[in-house]
Amino acid sequence: MPTFALISDIHGNLEALLAVLESVGRAPVDHVVCLGDVVGYGPDPAACVELVADACDAVVVGNHEQAVLDDGAMARFSASARVGIEHSRATLSAGHLSIIRSWPERAEIAGLAVTHGSFGRDANEYIHDRSAAARSFRACEAEFSAFGHTHVPSLFSAPVGRDVADMFVRAAQVVGGPVTALPTCHRHMINPGSVGQPRDGNPDAAWALLDTAARTLQVRRVAYDAAAVTRKIRQAGLPERLGERLLVGA
Repeated sequence: MPTFALISDIHGNLEALLAVLESVGRAPVDHVVCLGDVVGYGPDPAACVELVADACDAVVVGNHEQAVLDDGAMARFSASARVGIEHSRATLSAGHLSIIRSWPERAEIAGLAVTHGSFGRDANEYIHDRSAAARSFRACEAEFSAFGHTHVPSLFSAPVGRDVADMFVRAAQVVGGPVTALPTCHRHMINPGSVGQPRDGNPDAAWALLDTAARTLQVRRVAYDAAAVTRKIRQAGLPERLGERLLVGA
């Protein structure tokens, strides 16, 4: 069974993406999978789309990509997120948009099911708790699955062969460093955290190494020049807040 590098929520942060891909390149990985939101917020959406398209074996579309393509998809967006989308629209070429249109909402690669938000009825639901995870589990039967969207590394597990009620879902925020064992007789839903805009109090870029044979998960953190990205955000005329939050992981 294969090993996966899971990356997500890059958000136009080229420096973070380059650092993560360098880290991934040193790991024993069979497949690199991107869980969406390559664009939005950050200053370099075009370069990030090109890198992801080249480096990843599978990519799913995120809500920020959907907003680039469709005004109606911005209904839940904050003011600063809308500015980021306008910047992405002004920066991306027709070729970049063609790449984005090729990304599906859900995919399966070597037994791993992937989506950006949730497998449940509301694809844009944020899976922060056991209730949201249970709704997603009920719509996805894969033993291993992965999602992004929350920008927080996390792991949800549910017993195999049982109706997935909230009470049976186990939840854990996965910190960088230690290897987490994934018990047998359970299904596991994994969020690797965010490459380009972490929101768990750690400003270092995040990605996850999933070994389905050994049944282990490790979230890895990678330092990068966040100050340089904040300067590029300012130069691009994007909201200052988008740069400030990179320095604190919020």
